[in-house]
Amino acid sequence: MSWLVTAVQRNYIRILFPITVILLFICLYLLYTTEQFPGGADLCVVAKDRLSVDKENHKNATKQWWEWACLLEIEFDKQHEYTCQDERLIGNYHICFDEAYKPTPPCLVYSFGIDNDFRFDDKMAELGCEVYSFDPSMNVEDHKRSERVHFFNIGLSTKDDDNFVPKMDGYTIHSTKRWRTRTLTSLKKMLGHEHRAIDILKMDVETYEWVIMPELLKNGSMKSVRQLTLEWHIFPNEPMRTEFHNMYGTYLDLKKVGFRQFYLSYWARYHNLQYFNSQNDNSLVNELFNAQAFYQSK
Repeated sequence: MSWLVTAVQRNYIRILFPITVILLFICLYLLYTTEQFPGGADLCVVAKDRLSVDKENHKNATKQWWEWACLLEIEFDKQHEYTCQDERLIGNYHICFDEAYKPTPPCLVYSFGIDNDFRFDDKMAELGCEVYSFDPSMNVEDHKRSERVHFFNIGLSTKDDDNFVPKMDGYTIHSTKRWRTRTLTSLKKMLGHEHRAIDILKMDVETYEWVIMPELLKNGSMKSVRQLTLEWHIFPNEPMRTEFHNMYGTYLDLKKVGFRQFYLSYWARYHNLQYFNSQNDNSLVNELFNAQAFYQSK
């Protein structure tokens, strides 16, 4: 019987020894390749400390991904660039009703990302606006919700696609596997709005805003937008951290074409190396908007 015990012990050694060696190498690799910070450090505090030492550090394209994310929050948290005298909460979005930006019938509203919550859309329709609501994640077919609210089972994207495969998350888990998506240019053409300005563009599209906004800026679509209200998302697993530098640039580019922030609120900000999350509600007016450049159909 003792020979059996000895054989088992020897086999355990043969199995456990290589596993132990492999785990040791993995630990050493992580030790020397993972960015080192004190346990539980707030990365944005670290980033601000670095900026206080090097005022030009924000121009350094070799910064770590979390520094770009923290720079974004610094931009979000700056003093409002425009003071709206008549700011109203419409549904759960802040809209400016100052004379230069006031949505006046027949105002045009495009609302992307509904998640079965039409409070904003219905209220804007009550104010006399034509509202076009878009969300491919609800498994609801195109329909006319009311006299002024039109729903489309379509998503906003950078290209026209009838077989778009969305990432799976809490919003899409019950949706069909493939979506119909269109560019903003294609949607305006489909709806006969090529020569109309969009009085309010609302977006709550769960990180897709970081992909879509650069294209809207590039093709000039944002010039025809009077107000923008949206949620900026940074989740622990998306967008890809390699994109954070470009995301920072996108927000600055939005300012370059005339958009000025008048409202910002945030929640769920966690600045940990293993769990970085930031969600920000943002409303802006376009100070360079030229109503005369667009034909407003009556």
